[in-house]
Amino acid sequence: MNKAVKITLGLMLIGSAVFAQSLAEARKAVDAEQYQKGKAILKTLTSSQATNAENFFHLGNLYLTTSSINERPDYIDSAKASFEKGAAADVEYALNFVGLGAVELAKKGNPKANFDKAMSLTKKKDHNTDLYIGKAYTYAPAPNVAMALTHLEKAKALNQKDAQVFLALGDAYRAQMKSSEAFSAYRTAFDLDKTLLRSKVELGKINKLSKAFPESIAEYNSVIALDPNYGPAYRELAETFYLWSFTSQKEYDARMKQALSNYEKYMDLTDRSLDSRLRHAAFLYLTKDFKSLEKEANEMAKIDKVNPRVLRYLAYSAFENGNFAASSQALKDFIAKVEPSRLISQDYLYLGRAQMKDSTQLSQGMANITKAVQMDSTNAAVMGEIGAALYKARKYSEAAKAYEISIKNPERALLDYYYLGSAYYFDYGAQKTANLNPPRDLLVKADSAFSYLAQRSPTTQAAWQFRGRINRLMDGENDERGLAVPFFERYVNILTVEKPDLAAKNGPGLKEAYLYLGSVAARRDGNNTKAKEYFDKVLVIDPTDANAQQAIKAIASIK
Repeated sequence: MNKAVKITLGLMLIGSAVFAQSLAEARKAVDAEQYQKGKAILKTLTSSQATNAENFFHLGNLYLTTSSINERPDYIDSAKASFEKGAAADVEYALNFVGLGAVELAKKGNPKANFDKAMSLTKKKDHNTDLYIGKAYTYAPAPNVAMALTHLEKAKALNQKDAQVFLALGDAYRAQMKSSEAFSAYRTAFDLDKTLLRSKVELGKINKLSKAFPESIAEYNSVIALDPNYGPAYRELAETFYLWSFTSQKEYDARMKQALSNYEKYMDLTDRSLDSRLRHAAFLYLTKDFKSLEKEANEMAKIDKVNPRVLRYLAYSAFENGNFAASSQALKDFIAKVEPSRLISQDYLYLGRAQMKDSTQLSQGMANITKAVQMDSTNAAVMGEIGAALYKARKYSEAAKAYEISIKNPERALLDYYYLGSAYYFDYGAQKTANLNPPRDLLVKADSAFSYLAQRSPTTQAAWQFRGRINRLMDGENDERGLAVPFFERYVNILTVEKPDLAAKNGPGLKEAYLYLGSVAARRDGNNTKAKEYFDKVLVIDPTDANAQQAIKAIASIK
């Protein structure tokens, strides 16, 4: 009998050890960002140990913390289902009620009832409930760091030897942008538990946020020295090298190469779960490695064909790799299927840009880009590109509309004003040629654009040339008032005095200016001597010019 009892107890202890080891393995896998492995272990545990509420808590917590719930709202439902099963398995286990409270926070609801229930079930010296409530407030979509710190300080008072408490305190302080307090908390966490490598990674992140990139890299390398297989250190190395690359043009290529190399090491060390791949895809998009992004997006599509981020990366990378028709079709299909609330401005921006590459879809493209700008004004930066496509297609009215949006961008290109003015000018000309009686307002807008260009770049001769042409049109057919004179005079001065090296390349423009100035001098001012000087200059450029020859003969006959 004693022998049987010993055997039974031994088997129970072995089973308990296997279970504990499995749960520890799951948590270790999640910490190493091997999410698929962690999820698989936890799902196995919830099946094989269905009465153990702790399994369900960690599975639910995995759903809430490993993927942005804004990107995967279905994870909230998965988390809730797991916590509810855990609560049903053991109504006395507090943490599943903490999880249900965290679900309410994820939904931007009120977690109080569930958190109160959890606290009522918590034993006096158990700090874990306060610890996880604090984490829930810190990691919520709308963090409440004050409440988080209240609970985390209670957890610390109950157990000052738990490194996880200080890790969570560091996260809360960092959310408040209190770097020194966060740094101290992370350092204490590592001092308490030398295996808690994430705390050292977080120290590196603080250095990265303060742009102390060499120090940040040194911290990550110290983590790798302790455990060469700890993936998150390589990911942070990659992101740090990426940011550091922008501080030196000379070192840009080498550091960007380091960034991509370290991210590949990170991916090799994870289980390439969808969450890891999505983060990798985001990094590839940032580094503009669109060939690799398209490859990664196609691999993710094999795992999840309906995930909006996967579909986006497929469409975006296709556009960046020049596959405009494929990008356009992919985005049309995506927009038709996805809920409107999940669409973002970039979806319409990429669709519109892809459509603008097809001359038969210019109007649809413009409509989608306009919608993108309405959703997010920073998208106005791309309107210069759109205006250029419309201008090239001689869609001057539409091009002007695009450039009007483009110049509202604080980082607009000065060249956009040239094309804005030109678009209005040529739109006026096209309508006049077609006998459509174009509104004078088109000329006023064109002149305004070139006026701004001339103010910002006074020696840009084209601005003065177009102002001359525009004011001549506003003056009337006989140039009665000579409105264009000051602009053509300035144009001539730039090419003959300030930038004489450009005169030879601008012969036709100088002829135009001299003929106009000579005509005004003769007809409006009656100054034939000055007029002849201008016409003589025309003949120096083009001895066969009939207009100048006739004008000189007419002046000679008056004498």
